[in-house]
Amino acid sequence: MNKLACPKCHQPLVLDQRSFRCQEGHCYDIAKSKYINLLLNPDKSTNNPGDSKESLVSRKAFLNQGYYNIICDQVIDCIDRYKKEDNPSILDLGCGEGYYTQRIKQHFIDSDIYGLDISKEAINMASKYRKDVTWIVGNSKNIPILDHSLDFVSALFTVVNQDELKRVLKKGGYVIHVTANPRHLIEIKELIYDEIKVKSDKYIRLDFPKVESFDLVKKVAITSREDALNLLKMTPHYYHIKKERRHVLDTLQGLDITIDVKITIYEV
Repeated sequence: MNKLACPKCHQPLVLDQRSFRCQEGHCYDIAKSKYINLLLNPDKSTNNPGDSKESLVSRKAFLNQGYYNIICDQVIDCIDRYKKEDNPSILDLGCGEGYYTQRIKQHFIDSDIYGLDISKEAINMASKYRKDVTWIVGNSKNIPILDHSLDFVSALFTVVNQDELKRVLKKGGYVIHVTANPRHLIEIKELIYDEIKVKSDKYIRLDFPKVESFDLVKKVAITSREDALNLLKMTPHYYHIKKERRHVLDTLQGLDITIDVKITIYEV
């Protein structure tokens, strides 16, 4: 069942031919590529918020090589272990170009799966993966989903709003939160920075009951220059390379990297 809510009045949205409408008369058209734009002007700080097209294209190319599948597989495993019904409803928050979301849908084929990102370009790219995911342009601070209607929210490497998570999840629903540990992609940091600063993660921990937390660490060989450059370009680190360090890009042929992330499951 459709769980979309109007971002203006938070009433249920009902499909009416090629548009979604609420009882207050607000109307949102479905794009040609089958996504829906529910991002209000007050909810965006620029005309084109979110990641750049260059970053998104690089991310899609890199992820499609399977290097990060181990992360997505762990998320899917967590959902399988904690689900209370066969076909849980799942929102992938900050889904970007949709790679993780479409893999979740492949596994939970009969579930209602929603992918949300603030970037219109990202969601347009995501919608090319498959049409049986509800792709949404929206803001994590004003999630256009009905109150207490979701079983899971997955949040991989993205900013979340705790109040909104609590609102959209059912009582007893779960957040699957994936965050980078200090040594995640340490090899890239060593290439780029003179000094590597370690930031505290206390501000990204959520104030929900924690049911499980574990680190996922793996060494991965990036086998080509193209893949290594795509990995760089999909991270903020690429855009922080100092002029005197850019020569490293000319000699980069491949790279062994460290995946080092924390996966935390919270119950709401």
